[in-house]
Amino acid sequence: MRVGRGIRVARSLLLALLLLGTWLSHEARANDFEEFEAARSAYESQDYARAVALFENLAGGDTPQLTNRSLVLESKKYLGAGYLFLGKMDAAQREFERLLRLDPQYMLDPLGFPEEVQRLFARVKTRLDAERKLAEDERRREDERLRSAESQRGAEEQARWARLTQLAGTETVHEDRSRWIALLPFGVGQFQNGHMSLGAILAVSEGSLFVVSFVSWVVHENLRGQKPAASERNEFDLTERVTRYTNRISLALFGVLAVTGVIDAQLRFQGSRDYERKRGLPPDLNGGPQVSIGPGSVSLTVRF
Repeated sequence: MRVGRGIRVARSLLLALLLLGTWLSHEARANDFEEFEAARSAYESQDYARAVALFENLAGGDTPQLTNRSLVLESKKYLGAGYLFLGKMDAAQREFERLLRLDPQYMLDPLGFPEEVQRLFARVKTRLDAERKLAEDERRREDERLRSAESQRGAEEQARWARLTQLAGTETVHEDRSRWIALLPFGVGQFQNGHMSLGAILAVSEGSLFVVSFVSWVVHENLRGQKPAASERNEFDLTERVTRYTNRISLALFGVLAVTGVIDAQLRFQGSRDYERKRGLPPDLNGGPQVSIGPGSVSLTVRF
């Protein structure tokens, strides 16, 4: 008796709260609660056919007549139980499913409904929870796939832009070469052929020998016609011989290196060459693409 009295008190409190919510929200019609009470009374009187008819009129289907959400949920709960007691299992499942789609966290009062209603409601809730989880997993996988695809497109765009920038930042130059230039000494032919190291060696070596030869010639020429004193004769003769031999040796070495350089330049001569050199980027390529990756999104922007 005490359990039954407690259930009645709990139901009365619940209905009082529903009535208060209905009055405060101004969303239900004036007689919605009265119609709900009439349907619930028929249910508690075990007149399930009448209760189902009344609850169908109030909250049946996907677009209930009631506008108060709490009354809609309670009506669908009783409607599903009424269908079950009338043997309409499929209709009961559909109504419980509609209820749980409106409120996935809804729970039945374990003391207010018999075990068969509890089991059916639990089966429907378990199935909907599983379907919801599958849908969420699928949506998460799709989001990850989209993020991965966007990231891949961003990487490809970055690589394409880097290649475009590289191409725009260089230019191919065609250079025609001359055999007459290859005949010049001081590594000029090597520089023309692109052999920079050998050209630098020949330029420094030939230049040094040329300078030594020229300076020794100038010194030797200054000695010509001079009449040194007897005490300076030996030193004068030594200086004359040193400058003369230095001039001849340095000039001979200069000639050997110059001829060798010219022969090398002629043997390895190429009539033309193509090479790349850097140039300034055009203004419309200065910005470059900006890829930003954040939680749930990837964006690619190009700034000019």
